Amino acid sequence: MNEEFESLKNRINAADPAKDSALISESTVAAAALGKGAKAPWSKRFRQLTLSGSLLGAAGAFVLAVSLAMPQQPLIQMAGEAGARPMAAGASVESDAAAPGMKMMMPGWIQYEYDSSALTDETGNGQVFQLVLEGDYESFLKSLADHFGIEGSIREEEWSSKEYPTYAIGVPEKQVSITWAGTGSFYFNSYDPNSFRCEKRTVTDDNGGSYETCDPILTPELIPSEAEIRKESAALFAKFGLQIKAADIRVDRSDWGASAVGSVQINGQDTALEWWVNYDGAGKLSGVYGHVAKPVVRGDFKTVSAKDAAARIKDGRWYGQAPSSVWNSMAASSGVRTGVALPAVEPMPESGETDSKEGEGATEENVEPKVEIVKLKLTSSEPQLLMIYDKSGGAWLVPGYLLKNDQGWFDSIISLEDGVIELPEPMEISTKQD
Repeated sequence: MNEEFESLKNRINAADPAKDSALISESTVAAAALGKGAKAPWSKRFRQLTLSGSLLGAAGAFVLAVSLAMPQQPLIQMAGEAGARPMAAGASVESDAAAPGMKMMMPGWIQYEYDSSALTDETGNGQVFQLVLEGDYESFLKSLADHFGIEGSIREEEWSSKEYPTYAIGVPEKQVSITWAGTGSFYFNSYDPNSFRCEKRTVTDDNGGSYETCDPILTPELIPSEAEIRKESAALFAKFGLQIKAADIRVDRSDWGASAVGSVQINGQDTALEWWVNYDGAGKLSGVYGHVAKPVVRGDFKTVSAKDAAARIKDGRWYGQAPSSVWNSMAASSGVRTGVALPAVEPMPESGETDSKEGEGATEENVEPKVEIVKLKLTSSEPQLLMIYDKSGGAWLVPGYLLKNDQGWFDSIISLEDGVIELPEPMEISTKQD
């Protein structure tokens, strides 16, 4: 036992102001960290368990609970880049490097204004889950290598770092790897050059020259059926830690290959903690991706209303990552648009052209971007656990909303009350060019 814990234990033993208080759980302690009321005293039963050794085996959890009980301390210190903000399909011309509530579209800016009058002002509560790594990377990585028939010793990858240590077994063409941080993501990848076949032919260009090209020969008959893919994927997921019904696995199959994705579910709801299986054009297993970390409840906390969450959109720091199944369901819904209608933006004047008002040359250096206003009506909200990362690289699942709008996409906004999360410093970006 380290000296800090022993010192803390001795202080607890020396001060026993309460004799018959009830033993409290870690989740209760975590939730109490945000409260402003009187703190419950240490119980005699808690002290006895500590001295007897019943709790010493879980010293790490105990120290975490004690740290969470510190007054006015946030549960999570969010990383500088929160969960990924969903981008509407077909809107890749936009840039996420814009200031909060704005999008950049050269040579101007898109600023969204939200009408949240249709949303509810009802508050609620929700559980927070920390994604916890257990076990050790070596044994897990070896089990992956054994399953996929990969020989060799464990090596540390070139891009490995102290914050994100990454290890692998095998060669680039066929290997397994794992990053022992965050969600503990692991990979199996296998590339077989013989899976791609093509028919060579000579093409003559307009100038009389010629060149050789190769037209792919597709073999969709070699790709497993959707039922076979679900069955094999479910078995692979279960083998390495994800229990999921084959019917809950989403399959995308084409003449070029296939993929399957399964989400870690909590209370029957998909999360952004997703596992993947990929097949190449010859129907061979080419990749598996998953996570070692498991969700652990860290408390139950109050949440703001959907209407109040909508007010956080322009802040730019309240976004969390939603599961990909949300986009799938929206795209499959009748009448739902998958793109964003953006207003027309005047083209950048060519160098040397004159401004009709100023009468002087307008170039990329002296043209000030215009701000275009796009008005969006938020039509509905849906509770959704969102994935975020903290400053240490750890991952969390927190309550949030999918705030859907009349343009066919949504914003995924965290709904926890202020104080549970310490937000990163806001990023200031000027809409004026230097």
